[in-house]
Amino acid sequence: MLYLSGIFIAFFLTFLLLTKKGKSFADLILGSWLLVIGINLLTHYLFLTHQYTQYPSSVFLGFTLPLLYGPFLYLYVKKQTSPKPFSWLLLLHFLPFLLCNILFFPFYMASLNERVNIFRHEGREFNTELDIRLYGIYISGIVYVAFSFFILYRFRQNLVQQFSNTEKINFNWLLYLIIWIGLIWVLVLFNENANIIYGAVAIFIMWLGYFGIKQVQVFNQSHTFFTATETQQEDEVIALPLIPEDKKYQKSGLTDGSIEDIHRRLLTVLNEEKPFINPNLTLNELAELLTVHPNYLSQVINSKENKNFYELINQRRIEEFLNKIVEPESKQYTFLAIAFDCGFNSKTSFNRNFKKYTGVTPTEYQKTL
Repeated sequence: MLYLSGIFIAFFLTFLLLTKKGKSFADLILGSWLLVIGINLLTHYLFLTHQYTQYPSSVFLGFTLPLLYGPFLYLYVKKQTSPKPFSWLLLLHFLPFLLCNILFFPFYMASLNERVNIFRHEGREFNTELDIRLYGIYISGIVYVAFSFFILYRFRQNLVQQFSNTEKINFNWLLYLIIWIGLIWVLVLFNENANIIYGAVAIFIMWLGYFGIKQVQVFNQSHTFFTATETQQEDEVIALPLIPEDKKYQKSGLTDGSIEDIHRRLLTVLNEEKPFINPNLTLNELAELLTVHPNYLSQVINSKENKNFYELINQRRIEEFLNKIVEPESKQYTFLAIAFDCGFNSKTSFNRNFKKYTGVTPTEYQKTL
């Protein structure tokens, strides 16, 4: 019953994801992944109920489907944490699955009776190929879990360099997703009971479907990380190719004069246009206003303001808040309402940043007025 429940839920969630309005590319990846998991569970169910005598090729194909779990995990995490457009080169991640099935081409071409006999003899005719498949699954799981964790780690490290509000960007569920797959691979590595493994997969489907469908995409909006090829021509942007943050700008190419010019224009925009009142302001949106590459802008903010993007914008919001509350027309509004007008999108964010920059809580400050 557990397998049948998992199969039904996988196919049902796949249908919901692939038919919902406004679906993102990440939704397509998740839907495809759920479909593969559902098929994998179905083929294992057919094997347990000895229906391989009717569908030997389908059941055998199911034995190779775990090779797709790692690539789908990696692509899903990558798409959820990056605005980069789809590249056909990403399909190369599915090459091991294709090569593995090519190894078993003689099996697929054999007659029905021969394929059934191969099952009954536990695949003795393909011992080497089955070992390659098994070690391929081991390696795939370990490598892709590690890659996915690294991508998520780098993304969370760089949040404050890209976003001015991070409260609603909660990617703990992606971390749990990676941990889930990691645990399944631990079972694969150290447990020989396939029923336990597929039982864990069935439970994983329920968790993945629930959390995956309800997540909000950070990068499915029109505002994404700014690059010269996406929103402006290269000659309109004061920029060179993107440079990783961990290079510490050693080879950024910015001169002292350029840094001073960008900083001057940054202060002018912040003082006159006040873009920070937009609660969803990102680094690349601010970079667009300045016609400068976001990596260069990040460098200028770090070096001239001794802050990251998140700290700079939220300090400006607090300063704007302090200016507003002394205005007579603001007396009729609550502190939180004014804070929202200044660009904050949650009470928690406002309270935390207010105390950070003033040393007291909003309640304590209100008593001094």
